[in-house]
Amino acid sequence: MKNRILILTGVFLEGIGGPSTLLKALNKDLIERGYKVTVLTYGKKKKAKEYPYSVKVVSNKWPSFLRSFIYLKKGLWLALRSDIIYNQDLYTAGLTSLIIKRFLGKKLVTRFVGDSAWETALNQGETIDDILTFQDKKYSHLIERRKKIRKKILLNSDKVIVASNFLRNLALKIGVSDEKIKVIYNSVDFLDINDDLKVDLKKELNVSGRVILTNARLTLWKGVDMLIKIMPELIEKYGDINFIIISEGPERKNLEKLVLDLDIEKNVFFVGRVSRQLVVSYLKIADVFVLNTNYEGMSFVILEAMKVGAPIITTSAGGNPETIKDGQTGLLVDYRNKGQWLKAISRILDDQELTQRLIKNAKEDLKRFSWDNLVKETINVFENKLS
Repeated sequence: MKNRILILTGVFLEGIGGPSTLLKALNKDLIERGYKVTVLTYGKKKKAKEYPYSVKVVSNKWPSFLRSFIYLKKGLWLALRSDIIYNQDLYTAGLTSLIIKRFLGKKLVTRFVGDSAWETALNQGETIDDILTFQDKKYSHLIERRKKIRKKILLNSDKVIVASNFLRNLALKIGVSDEKIKVIYNSVDFLDINDDLKVDLKKELNVSGRVILTNARLTLWKGVDMLIKIMPELIEKYGDINFIIISEGPERKNLEKLVLDLDIEKNVFFVGRVSRQLVVSYLKIADVFVLNTNYEGMSFVILEAMKVGAPIITTSAGGNPETIKDGQTGLLVDYRNKGQWLKAISRILDDQELTQRLIKNAKEDLKRFSWDNLVKETINVFENKLS
């Protein structure tokens, strides 16, 4: 068995989000099954020493171009002693994997979880289209170049792992052949919900009433601004109600200004990036977990909320309908539809029977998202045992 795997990723050492958390858990299982794992990433060498397998690091202190060149050089060298390249994104790691494939002929498996070209176009104001519509239109030279590069990476991969059928359809739309795509759902079975930080978060934040919680990167398509805009109506109806926002992103300053303009700074809390343990602690105090997103491949944070037992409201965008069954394991609403959001939040807060039913059903439905299946199917891809 050819079992030497080189994992190429941009975020690993400092990453506390879903992709890096899942990858760290997967590496442990791969090693237990006889694989030799090497990770190439950005960060500090000191952090890399904390892992029981080889983590090679490119410092973030280098200028961007030089940093990418060093990453490529290290990637080529490490690939010489590897059998399989497992690429985690379509940035520098993806380009490096493409060059390795072309010059060294190594087996390349790419995990496809999003489109950086669409994200860039959205952030630069070049599009307001959803991610599927975006694929059919032409944009600036920079955006079209990004689209071309990520398409080459995907088309030259031997196998493309996606976390939902929505992402499968996106890959097909980009041009990846169906036989190359393997859907493997995310899982949070490995998450220990008893391993929280046992802190009194309500006391720390000086919060006494109801808690609405979101955990979303602060970007335009995550729709946190709309959730803030409906807070005055919720405050008027419920009085002591609070909105806690986990994570960071380029929209934070704009969102903080919006809170000040609406004069609701006593009811809205930006807590930034927090550890996985602290995320669990926050979910435990949430009366409702909300995710108002225009795009989601397979949301790790929704799976976390299901496991911890927070009632969920999210949009019917992307892979969310594959994760949440509307009215059974959570509530689905339209992106940025204020009326639907207000009605859904009120349903959760006003109907405890509904809330408890959603929580119970969600925990039961988590069996569909099996960690054992994720590990088994990923190894099957590596070993060409495809179902």
